[in-house]
Amino acid sequence: MFEIFQSSLLAGLKITAIIFILMVVIELLVLKFKNKIVRLTQKSKFWSYVVSSFFGTIPGCVGTFAMDSLYMAGLLGFGGIIAVMIATSGDEAFLLISLVADGSISSGIFFGLTGTLFLLGIFGGVLSDWFARKTKMKVCEKCAIVDHNHEKLNLKHFLTAHIWQHIFRKHIWQIFLWLFATIFAIEFLGTRVDLAGIFENVSGIWILLAAALVGVIPISGPNIVLVILFANGLVPFSVLLANSIVQDGHGLLPILGFSLRDAVKIKIFNLLFGLAVGGILLLFGF
Repeated sequence: MFEIFQSSLLAGLKITAIIFILMVVIELLVLKFKNKIVRLTQKSKFWSYVVSSFFGTIPGCVGTFAMDSLYMAGLLGFGGIIAVMIATSGDEAFLLISLVADGSISSGIFFGLTGTLFLLGIFGGVLSDWFARKTKMKVCEKCAIVDHNHEKLNLKHFLTAHIWQHIFRKHIWQIFLWLFATIFAIEFLGTRVDLAGIFENVSGIWILLAAALVGVIPISGPNIVLVILFANGLVPFSVLLANSIVQDGHGLLPILGFSLRDAVKIKIFNLLFGLAVGGILLLFGF
């Protein structure tokens, strides 16, 4: 028991350290260049889907938050916010990169998942806007006044507001706890029961449904379980993809505070979309 605890603790700390470094780098890059890229969303409807989906593929939630602010200000449509929520994997993207770094999964899996989510984000954005027009669905009726001026990057502000307040206080400790708990649980149960046998005996459609429902929770932590299960070969790619489509890390939290009605519509669309895409892939054995 102690050996499992020790190995799980070390593994959790190692992966969390890699994730922390990646989060700092990504946060800095997005803050520096986001305003230049965000202007592309105003060029055309199609570019709004492309840019939104691109920002969703940026690991973590900072890219998604940028699109949230545009949506709440009425500068991004329903399809755009759907695109970013489909494409984002939240903090789980950092975990996937760290698993590539230590050889647990191949780089092809990470880039394949990211590329697929990017394309699905664009397609989902187009589809959701078409559905909204056909049904005359009302979204984003009240728009907040948001300051889009690029904040000045200085070391003190970046250390306090972004590294300490955002990365440390909101993300890293939760990521570590979920990682440690998941790794420990899988290693401990692996010494007691045949986990592979259990997952093989459960119908794939039920695993897919469970993964999608976990994705409905508007935080990153629980979805770490699906990544670890996939890395251990216990669930197929279709299940991981469905979870990634439905989940949005912390990205939906600003929308929840802005409009609960809009947040529910976004989640329902992404849940149905994720189940449809995951179900098709599962049917073909992926």
